[in-house]
Amino acid sequence: MTRTWWILGAGYTGTQLARTLVARPELAVDVVVTRRDREVARALGAALGVRGERADLADPASLAVPAGAIVVCAAPPGRDPAGEIRALVAAAREAARIVYVSSTGVYGPGHGAWVDESWRIAPITESGRARAAAEAALAEAAVPWVALRAAGIYGPGRGLVDRIRAGTYRVIGDGTSHVGRIHVVDLVAAIVAAGLSEITGAINVADDDPAPIGEVADAVATRLGLPPPPRVPADAVPAEVAGMLTADRRIANRRLRDELGVVLRYPSWRDGLAAELPAPPPA
Repeated sequence: MTRTWWILGAGYTGTQLARTLVARPELAVDVVVTRRDREVARALGAALGVRGERADLADPASLAVPAGAIVVCAAPPGRDPAGEIRALVAAAREAARIVYVSSTGVYGPGHGAWVDESWRIAPITESGRARAAAEAALAEAAVPWVALRAAGIYGPGRGLVDRIRAGTYRVIGDGTSHVGRIHVVDLVAAIVAAGLSEITGAINVADDDPAPIGEVADAVATRLGLPPPPRVPADAVPAEVAGMLTADRRIANRRLRDELGVVLRYPSWRDGLAAELPAPPPA
């Protein structure tokens, strides 16, 4: 049977997913990447060797989901998150599955506790509230769906390294707040597993090592031969940024490992750091 993957919002994660599917033809016979701009979508598709089409959550008429497709929504919420996902659900009524890339920002503050999928949905940021609204609408879908609640995504070209190297990164507060992370390679592995599985519901996607933000930033700076990034109070940065970095959640990933069967390539941020940076300078 022909397996089509329809990737809505082929940005950082969606593009990496498309590359993975192209490299593993046993996973997909047809891959479609979408962007809101038609020409950008076509150019991206040509570069990846797949089909590129225009699709926009805010324009239901543009959501041409093929029957039987595995739909991956990696697009960020817009002005009407619930309405947009309802439009996607309607367009995907003949799809095989919907995999929605959500965020751990849907949870309330953790105060250092381990947070699993049963933790209270009480977002403290605008982006978290948008994701929660989108998830609630997704729950109305008649086709099987999975909401992958991704922790902070990092990888080549995205994360602390570039900002610390540029001298623009600041640690919020005293640096003791725990932050969950996931390397883009492992997030893509989770998306593929979710698309091919029969599991439904919400699944946390995070590594095993939700370390304090100050510890991680200082370690990156050391590897770069730079001084530790400065600490700043929470009220010195936008509320959205402060909310994400001071929620102090240690994201639990049992469902990801035990039920979805994902084996992390980067189980700790230290593994990701070792892959991206040279060895630390000698003492």
